[in-house]
Amino acid sequence: MADHRYLSGNALVCGDNLDILKELPGECVDLIYLDPPFQSNHDYVAVFGDKGSVDKQLRDIWRWTTESEARYQRLPRGGLRDAIDAIRLVSGNTSPMAAYGLFMGLRLAELHRVLRPTGSIYLHCDHRANWLLRILMDKVFGSRYFRNEIIWCYSGGGQPARDFPRKHDTIFRYSKTAKYLFNKDAIRVPYDSDYQSTVFTREDSRAPGKTYGPNPRGKVVEDWWRNIPRPYGNEIVGYPTQKPLALLQRIITASSNPGDLVLDPFCGCGTAADAAAKLGRGYLGIDVSAIAVNVMKERLKSRGGKAIPVIYKMTWDEYEWEDFERRALMHESDAEDGLPGWAWAEDKVAGLLNAVPNSKKVGGGGVDARYYTDADEEIPIQVKMHRGQIGRPDMDRLLGVQTRLNSPMSLMITLYPPREPLRVFAAQQRSVTLRGDAIPECKY
Repeated sequence: MADHRYLSGNALVCGDNLDILKELPGECVDLIYLDPPFQSNHDYVAVFGDKGSVDKQLRDIWRWTTESEARYQRLPRGGLRDAIDAIRLVSGNTSPMAAYGLFMGLRLAELHRVLRPTGSIYLHCDHRANWLLRILMDKVFGSRYFRNEIIWCYSGGGQPARDFPRKHDTIFRYSKTAKYLFNKDAIRVPYDSDYQSTVFTREDSRAPGKTYGPNPRGKVVEDWWRNIPRPYGNEIVGYPTQKPLALLQRIITASSNPGDLVLDPFCGCGTAADAAAKLGRGYLGIDVSAIAVNVMKERLKSRGGKAIPVIYKMTWDEYEWEDFERRALMHESDAEDGLPGWAWAEDKVAGLLNAVPNSKKVGGGGVDARYYTDADEEIPIQVKMHRGQIGRPDMDRLLGVQTRLNSPMSLMITLYPPREPLRVFAAQQRSVTLRGDAIPECKY
């Protein structure tokens, strides 16, 4: 594998997958599986571990904004821009579907670049945006490299009064070139009993008097998969869009070999990484949520494997400050994700610090995020994202929260430097020892 910190073979990276993909060298991964947002137009609620529920960690709401328009105008003429134009023509130039198409198109272009010539990509979607994603995939990967439209069938609750129940997802499979890897015999399944009885009694026309039977290894899997149920029992980790391990094991077995590198750019709770590890493949999982990355880390660690390298891409030194400042000050009506800048910044800062953002964006009692130490001590974090300088009253409120929670320290993050008296006050406070390091009790 390439000498790159993201390509170690078992890396989980927290950050925007578009930024991270751009850092990767070309043709460096063997297989890509992605289960992106489905353009469902709602937020999901996830429950992770013993910290309770975290609202709106999975946001699937889209809008065309000035930011979208700027990204679109930067697109060079060519296949991808043509595909976006087609989507805008059908759904409206500034529609949510157009915004979703632009979001996905930019990422699919990078995924095509990093895939090896022998590699394949499996894109998981449903009825809401499969038409749009097929247009993008045909343009980015080429319609001649379309291999399958896989239908994953499942059962479950939900019976609409005036429609057939929707009980399947679509998985588009494309190759990078015509020289793609496909382990057909590795994914055979048993024949149906009625098929076996029919074939065993059929006579071979080339050898009269002889009958022939099915392949003892079973039949090749068709492009409709109905024998893989949705996650249940101990497999469930509390992630609302979780996919079954057996589904990913089939995909990875079919289109990679042991030692290959599997990339999941929307890895969520880490099913693709888990399946890759079980099958002796390396993995690169990317997710923008630090909470999701922690869920993956614990899930993979629970199998008894070696330590999982987790890389938090978006540190203060690496993040482009101008982009952060612009987004942190953005009004809700101008933001692609529909969040006002201060609320977006609270979640982003929590991710940078590997903390849990507060589920309540208003009336959170002076706490915007919480960091939990190894001893399960709760450290309150306050995020102030506005142009006005922060003064002593703001700090006093945070210190009151720290006292109430009996926390060893508290943390205040401000978009701009606080007032000088507040900086002096913070510097005068004592230090506490955390993980062997002396850290100011009050740090701005």
